[in-house]
Amino acid sequence: MPSGTCSNCCREASTLLRCKGKCGGDAMYCNKSCQKADWKMHKKICPVGGKSAQKLTFEISHPTGHPFADFPDAPVQAVRRMDGYGGSGMTLLFSDHLGIEPLLPYADELLACDNEQDKREKAIWMGEGNFPYEAHVTTPVDPNVMKLKPEEACFNTEKYGDAVNALLQHGIIEDTGKKIQIGYYPVKFPICRIHAPQTNNIEEMRRQQKEREEMFASMGFQTLHLGGGGARK
Repeated sequence: MPSGTCSNCCREASTLLRCKGKCGGDAMYCNKSCQKADWKMHKKICPVGGKSAQKLTFEISHPTGHPFADFPDAPVQAVRRMDGYGGSGMTLLFSDHLGIEPLLPYADELLACDNEQDKREKAIWMGEGNFPYEAHVTTPVDPNVMKLKPEEACFNTEKYGDAVNALLQHGIIEDTGKKIQIGYYPVKFPICRIHAPQTNNIEEMRRQQKEREEMFASMGFQTLHLGGGGARK
């Protein structure tokens, strides 16, 4: 039996039962009672009877005054990834689910395109999930401060309010009613359940960190280990 944290009661154990449904074993439970209690939430990524899993692609509009206000609504995909504490976090990546045309102005603005052909090629690359719209819309929570369930995360509504509202409206996340104070922010942030499967693990995080460090080193940068993967020259 695998070890980990129960998706329902948050108990850590080495004898948990892994879900055998269409989620691919994304959730683990103490017993059938915990699995049944969590089904209302878990079924969104583990559908039965021919139903579809929660859709993770959507569009974000920009209000007047936003740098992208004159652009088409941004087509994005929500991706659940592990945060620095081994819990859940969320990234928004540009997506090609509407084709590449809506991506062209973003590619031109963000990737310094040389010409129309270069712009199209970079828009295609963006749409394949290679470029973040928002690298992080969540803030890691120290387990010693608040213990979250494996699928829960703290969403930063101060910096990414529009994105968080869009995620809520499309049912990709669901407010649990819990809140937490982070740093010097004047408001408490909501803890939301993420209706998306985990896409990476500790080993992959370490590999990605190593790749970033090697890339920065090749550019003459010195990597700083401050928990945010920053770099300086």
